[in-house]
Amino acid sequence: MRRVAAALGGLSAIALVVVIVTGAGGVIAGALLAAVVAAAVAVRWPSPARAVARGRAVLLLMLLPTLIHFHAGGGRLGGDGVSYYVYVRSLAKDADLDFTNEYTHYGLIERADLAVPTRTGMRRSIFAVGPALVWMPFFAAGEAVARAASLLGAAVDLSGYGPYHVNAVALGSLLLGFAAVLLIHDVAARHFEAAVALVTAAAVWLATFLYWYMVQQPTMSHAPSVFGAALVVWLWDRNRDHRTPAGFLLLGVVVGLAMCLRWQNAVLGLLPALDLATGRAGGRRHAVIGAAALGAGALAGAFPQMAAWQILYGEWVLLDPPHGADFLRLGRPFVLETLFSSRHGLLSWTPILWLGYLGLGPLLRTRRDLALPLLLPAAVMTYVNMCSGDWWAGGSFSNRRFDSLLPVLALGLAAALEWLAAAIARRPVLVPAALAVAAGALNVAMLEGVRASGAPASPIAFAATVGAGAQRVADAVGSPPAWPASWAFAWRHDLPPGQYDLLVGRYLFYRQNNLQGRIDLGADGDLAMLGEGWGTDALRDGVAARPLQGRGRILAPLDVPEDIEVAVRAHSDAPSNVRVEVNGREAGAFIAGPAWNEHRLAVGRDRWRRDLNDVVLVADRAGVWIDAVDFFRVGVPEGQERGFRAR
Repeated sequence: MRRVAAALGGLSAIALVVVIVTGAGGVIAGALLAAVVAAAVAVRWPSPARAVARGRAVLLLMLLPTLIHFHAGGGRLGGDGVSYYVYVRSLAKDADLDFTNEYTHYGLIERADLAVPTRTGMRRSIFAVGPALVWMPFFAAGEAVARAASLLGAAVDLSGYGPYHVNAVALGSLLLGFAAVLLIHDVAARHFEAAVALVTAAAVWLATFLYWYMVQQPTMSHAPSVFGAALVVWLWDRNRDHRTPAGFLLLGVVVGLAMCLRWQNAVLGLLPALDLATGRAGGRRHAVIGAAALGAGALAGAFPQMAAWQILYGEWVLLDPPHGADFLRLGRPFVLETLFSSRHGLLSWTPILWLGYLGLGPLLRTRRDLALPLLLPAAVMTYVNMCSGDWWAGGSFSNRRFDSLLPVLALGLAAALEWLAAAIARRPVLVPAALAVAAGALNVAMLEGVRASGAPASPIAFAATVGAGAQRVADAVGSPPAWPASWAFAWRHDLPPGQYDLLVGRYLFYRQNNLQGRIDLGADGDLAMLGEGWGTDALRDGVAARPLQGRGRILAPLDVPEDIEVAVRAHSDAPSNVRVEVNGREAGAFIAGPAWNEHRLAVGRDRWRRDLNDVVLVADRAGVWIDAVDFFRVGVPEGQERGFRAR
């Protein structure tokens, strides 16, 4: 019976893969096949004595609804995923790295950074080659399914751009992400009880950004990168006391390959390097041989990326990141923004990783030998990510650049879960107390929501009511995910902590999705940029504007201080003198009259500071209305006064 179940489950799994790759059969067919696989797993359920195997079985069962989610509503190509996919398509179909035809197909060839060939005649790419390498088997599987369907008479796109190939590569990323979860589970099970290991693996999978990059943006590098990082940690954790030179060579190769997936995975090479430096690898002679083997392996593993750079740029090693020479500014970390901003802050979007970081403390106390080597890569990678040019990681879900740290933080998370379990065992009342606190918080949110809208005389929408109450609480004390950064922000800038969410992370000019140098006082979208001293927006002579009430404060966020011309579009019922102050120093004045006019003032860079700047307008009488304040960068070539800083 168990052999029959295994065979039936295997055939159903293959059929499920075909359904996902072809898109045939719809969700119902996929769900039925997943149910058969689940039944086969249940029949072959591991014995109670094999706790770790039972954990793997649970994870496998959890994979099945994930596959259905991916099949029914998951993403495929999008964002940077296109730029990663062109690698695998070009390698598999053209056997080269000339992306001209791929960029042309996807309508990217005219983009400024891609239109001009490099000195080797190729088209530029700032992305890594590694994902394409691990996707090649899946691309080949998509090719096989496509050709089989074509032989059966189906109209199939065999160019490599079609859905069969894209679906297969996207499914491959999902499976690589799941393989990373299994590796994390196995490492955790070596050091913790089976239940803790299972919860840890499930939390890293479902409660972090990993799930998003497995299901919604699978053709980006992040799921493969987590797999590469997890493989490094898994291999490093094995035989640490008896690692041979061959073992160091293999570990070096894996580190090098992980670097090809995402370059920052190189930081994980610190793990075996620390073992060598601390003498764990044996005597000096053994350490020297191990270091040579580790370095040779890393060089061999990283060779595909070096070869790709040589083909694309004519250089084996790039001295600066392809993103730009100042993309990484190690002297300027964005600490609170990277961790807590609503613009993809790691801990505000993924609060479970609080336990990952804090758990390194209990891990250090209980398993010092394991914890000590993990601290350095955790600290280095966190700091480097804080120093990235766009610390928010573009259009990220949470902060995807921390993908390399998930296997490291997983061990901290496991230690934190172990500590919590022990605390609950000592004081079981903590569980009902936590439930009571959660119920109380929900009730307060309901109370504030009802108070905001008045006593309900008819049925209410619970989601809207709780949301309104949560907004009132956040306005008063800040959003809990942004604590304590929002409190520090409120103390420093004398603003409500609730304003932190929509203000921090926006810039007048800096990089993508900036304000284009304009703060529109008549638009609700720019309300977060205003401090005290403003009335309610309304139409004034056909223009949406706000009345100035004494001292009107505007928050102007800059990346760096520079010479700026401030243009204020103002109207006054009667002529009024309006002074402009920048960061507490007077910058000039103008006369607002009864017609809408723009008034410009030049403000030197010595008046500005990085991050938030206070721009205050002070009128000598009431009746002054402001439509918008524009900021123009002095000395920037025409056409670039606003927007992305040329680099």
